[in-house]
Amino acid sequence: MPPPRTAAPRILWILNGCGMEAGSITGGPVRFHEISRRLQAAGAWDQTLQTTAGGEVMLRRMGCTLPTRRTRAALVANRELFRASRLWSYLLSALDTPRALQGVAPPDIVITVSDYFCDIVPALAIKRRYPGCRWIAWVHHRERPPAERPGNRLVNELTLRLQEWSFRRIAAHADGVWMYDTDAGDQVRARLGELGLPAARMRFMLCGIDTAAIQQAPSPAKSVDAVMIGVRPNKGLHDIIPVWEEVLRLRPGTTLRLMGGMSGEQSALEEMRRRGLDRVIEVFRSPGGFLGPEAYYARIKEARVLFAPSHEEGWGIMVCEAMACGLPAVTYDLPVYRRIYGDALRAVPCYDTRAFAAALVEQLDNPARFEAYVNAGQVCASRYSWDALAVADAATLRNMCG
Repeated sequence: MPPPRTAAPRILWILNGCGMEAGSITGGPVRFHEISRRLQAAGAWDQTLQTTAGGEVMLRRMGCTLPTRRTRAALVANRELFRASRLWSYLLSALDTPRALQGVAPPDIVITVSDYFCDIVPALAIKRRYPGCRWIAWVHHRERPPAERPGNRLVNELTLRLQEWSFRRIAAHADGVWMYDTDAGDQVRARLGELGLPAARMRFMLCGIDTAAIQQAPSPAKSVDAVMIGVRPNKGLHDIIPVWEEVLRLRPGTTLRLMGGMSGEQSALEEMRRRGLDRVIEVFRSPGGFLGPEAYYARIKEARVLFAPSHEEGWGIMVCEAMACGLPAVTYDLPVYRRIYGDALRAVPCYDTRAFAAALVEQLDNPARFEAYVNAGQVCASRYSWDALAVADAATLRNMCG
């Protein structure tokens, strides 16, 4: 028997996209944690989280204390043995839906933190079981055509088709869809509109930063020239070597720190060692596997500039965090960055690694330009605060609950 209803509206969060991986923290889980913990502090919501073993470990390290129901993401293994195993974990999580939902209290609202099918399938099941439940789907990006994305072409084609499957279910069954206020969000909005979702059910959402934690974090002496946060193929993994070899040609000895998790790590590190780049490029790993907010921001503050060669972004939280920490950001000229951050960061033509290297060196060696971007970045970052965004999200959720 499901437990009796409480006075507080019930929210069931579904976040199965982490599989068995607890190391890489992406924008969706960050936004979930920052919003949910503020709703929890307000005391007006009864929240439950459904996630995988990897998601639970990651979120507990981040400080999440919500009661959790675990979804199966592996049969035997306790970690992901190779990249393709993530898709296998998604399939297992989707198939585990009937068991995972046993005894779930009737929620007033279910929120899927991603458009991955392993989140969409449980939401559809809950809507069928509890017709009065409202479903809010978060969508963070629009998959690009396979030829336009780095990585395996076949995998890219599969992810595009899976997202289209999710979009069709979202358009048919979701009571609300929240997408980023970016160019990618515009594309999501247009596609869902084509699939029949009324505009009244769509809402733009923003991301933010923990301004209090950033201000409280110590500001240690600078110990590295640049830092890259989040190291994966779509975040610029394959740009590191060509950019840094050009940086070293222009400015010998320039150092780089990689932090925030690496996908495809082993082959990339081996190639860096083969080229002798390991003498100037370090990979930072926390001894405990996770840094608390203040320690994390202190590590960022040890660098002078942010190296952010992403090829695609939903929002770019790490750019905002770095600018708030006083680091000028050098990026590719992605539409999302222009829309959110404008001229507060240094943007170079997309995928021009020589131009990227030259911009990095100029930021490091031109004091006047360096200070101008520090000041512009801090002013821009001050506009985004999780506290204010949580208030806006809560108001929308209250309206949906009537």
